[in-house]
Amino acid sequence: MPSRIAAAIATCALSLGALASAAGAATAASPAPTEGAPSLQSAITARAAAVDRCSYQVVRSDDSRYVHSVSGTFGGTVRELPIQKEDFVRFSGEWRKVVQVDACAGGQGQAPTTLRVTGKLENPEHYEPWVPRTIRSADLKPAASSVIPKAPALTSVDRLDAATVRVNWKPAQGNPDQVMLMERKPLYSSEVGIWVPNTYQRDVQGGATSMDRKLERDADIPASVRPHSYWMRVVKDGYVSDLRAEKPVTVLP
Repeated sequence: MPSRIAAAIATCALSLGALASAAGAATAASPAPTEGAPSLQSAITARAAAVDRCSYQVVRSDDSRYVHSVSGTFGGTVRELPIQKEDFVRFSGEWRKVVQVDACAGGQGQAPTTLRVTGKLENPEHYEPWVPRTIRSADLKPAASSVIPKAPALTSVDRLDAATVRVNWKPAQGNPDQVMLMERKPLYSSEVGIWVPNTYQRDVQGGATSMDRKLERDADIPASVRPHSYWMRVVKDGYVSDLRAEKPVTVLP
C-alpha cells in the first residue's frame, strides 16, 4: 500500500479513536499531576463476557493515545491474550471498542478467572510527565456466554436498479437494544485524492428487515476497492454479537 494511503487510513483511525475516547469510572494508579496541570481520569471502563469456551469479548472505552492489550488470569499466572477480531461500535450515543480475544491460544484449555485491559502510552515523549504512562481497567470477571446476543442472518442483497440495492435480513431475535446494518464501500479521501474502502454503521429502525443502499459507481474507483459488502450486528445490555460470526455479502456496482 502506498505510504500516502497508509497515512490517510492512519489519520482516519486516529480521528475515530479520538471520537471513541471516553473517561473511565474505575480508578487506576498514575503519577500525581504537577501543580496547575489539568486533572486526568486515567482508568479504562470495560466489561467482559465469554463468547464460547475459548473466545472472550471485552467492550471498553478508548483513548487513542494508548495502545491497549487484554490479559487473563489463569490460576496464579497472568498472560496476554491474542486478538481474534476487533472493531469500534457506536451504541447509547457513544463509541466503544469491542475486542474478542483467544484464551486457548498455545494449546491452553483453562478458562481465565479474570480479564484486565491495560493501555500503554504510545508516544510518551510527546506528553507531559503527569500524563499516565500506563492505564488499566479493574479486574473483570467474565459474564456467561448467554449475554452475547445473536445477530439476525442476512438473507439477500437485491438489485433495485443500476445504483441501488435492497439489503434483506431475518427478524432480530431476543429483543436486542440495537440492530445495525454494517456497510463497507468506497470512500473518496479528499486528503490524498483517492478512493479507499471504508466501513459504516447504519442503525436500523425497530422491526425493520430491509434497507435500501446506494452504490458508489464513480468511474475512478479502482477495482480493488469497488466491491460493496453488507452484514448484520446487534447490541444488548452492553455486549455485541460475535464479531467472528459475521459473514459479509459482497456485490459489485
